[in-house]
Amino acid sequence: MKKLTILLLLSITARSFGQVTFQFIPELYGRNIAGLLNCRIINGSGKRTGSLMLTVTERKNGTVLVLKTANFNLYPGVNSLPAAVIRSSALEFYNNPIAVIIKQGSNFPVGDYEYCFTMNYTGTSAPSEDCFTYNLMPFAELHLIEPFDNDTLCDKRPTLTWQPLIPTLHGTSYQVVLSEIKTGQNAVEALNYNLPLINQAFLTSPMLTYPPIAPQLEDGKTYVWQVTAYIGQTILNRSETWEFKEECNEKKKAPPLPDDGYRDIGDLTKGNYYIAVGAIRFAIINPYKAANFKYEIESLSKQGKKIKGLPKIKMETGKNKIMIDLADTDAFLDGDSYLMKLWMPDGSTKNLRFIYKD
Repeated sequence: MKKLTILLLLSITARSFGQVTFQFIPELYGRNIAGLLNCRIINGSGKRTGSLMLTVTERKNGTVLVLKTANFNLYPGVNSLPAAVIRSSALEFYNNPIAVIIKQGSNFPVGDYEYCFTMNYTGTSAPSEDCFTYNLMPFAELHLIEPFDNDTLCDKRPTLTWQPLIPTLHGTSYQVVLSEIKTGQNAVEALNYNLPLINQAFLTSPMLTYPPIAPQLEDGKTYVWQVTAYIGQTILNRSETWEFKEECNEKKKAPPLPDDGYRDIGDLTKGNYYIAVGAIRFAIINPYKAANFKYEIESLSKQGKKIKGLPKIKMETGKNKIMIDLADTDAFLDGDSYLMKLWMPDGSTKNLRFIYKD
C-alpha cells in the first residue's frame, strides 16, 4: 500500500512539472499580425524541442490564418520565442473577407476572435494547446480637449485634459509632452527636436495638472502638446498635435465650440469622437412622413448603463436640424463617454460615440 501511494505521488508530481502553459494578452497583441507571436511559454519540465502553430479564427468567418514556426528549444521556466524563429515563421491566409483585410493591411478588423496556440514536440510527447478569445473593437481616436487647438489663453500653468482611451485596457498609462514652437518650426519639429517643458509619463487619468517643477509658460510664445497611450513598451494610440498661444496682453479669445454646429449625421458617425457640450446637434434628411426620431444612449464609462428620461425628438419631412438637450437631465457626467444608437428613417442604424462636457 505504501509503494502504491508513493507511485501515485510521483505520477502527480510528474504531470504538474511536465505541464506547458501559454501567456498571451489578446487585448494588446491580438490586434495585428506583428503582435501574434508576443506570447510566453511556461515549461514545467526539462528541455524540449518542437514547433509552435497559431490558429486565428473569427466567429462569423471561420479560420482566418495559421502561423507556423520552425523547431526551437523550449527550456525549463518562462520562454519567449527567439527572434530568428519569429522572422522565419510561415503564414497562411484563408479565403474569407476578414483574411483579405488582414493580408492587405496587417491589422485585424472588428470581430470576435479566438487565438489557439499548439506546441508540437519532436518525439512522442503529446502536443500542448491553449486558446484565448477576444471581442476586438477598434481604438477610438485619442482626442485632446483643453487647451483648445489654436486657442489663446492667459494661464501660465494650464491644466491639460484629453479623452480616455476607448476601449479601456487594464494597465493603460498616458504620456504628455509639451514643447515651445520656435520661429520657423512646425508643431512636429518642435516636439521632436526641442527640449520639452513637460514630459510626464505613467499617468493613469486623462488629465494633468501643470507640474509645479516645470517652467511656467511665457507671454507671447506658442506651444504644442500631444498625448500617447501605452502599456509597458507598446504604444496603443497617439493623439494629434494641438497648438496654443500664451498671451495675457490681449483679451482672451473665446474657445471654439467643439460641436461644429449642425453637421451631417453621416459625418459624425464615421469613427471620430464627438464632444457634446451640453447638447448633441446634427442634420438629417427625412424623405418620409413626419415621425418621432428613435434613439437611445448608454454610458461607456458605466459599463453600458442605459440613460433614462431622454427628450423626445420630432422629425419632419425633409431636412431637419436636430438638437438633443443633454443638460436637461442629471444622468450625464462631465468627461464621461457615451454611445448613442440612432434608427435612421430608412430603418438602418448608426452609432455615435461622444464625450459629454458641461
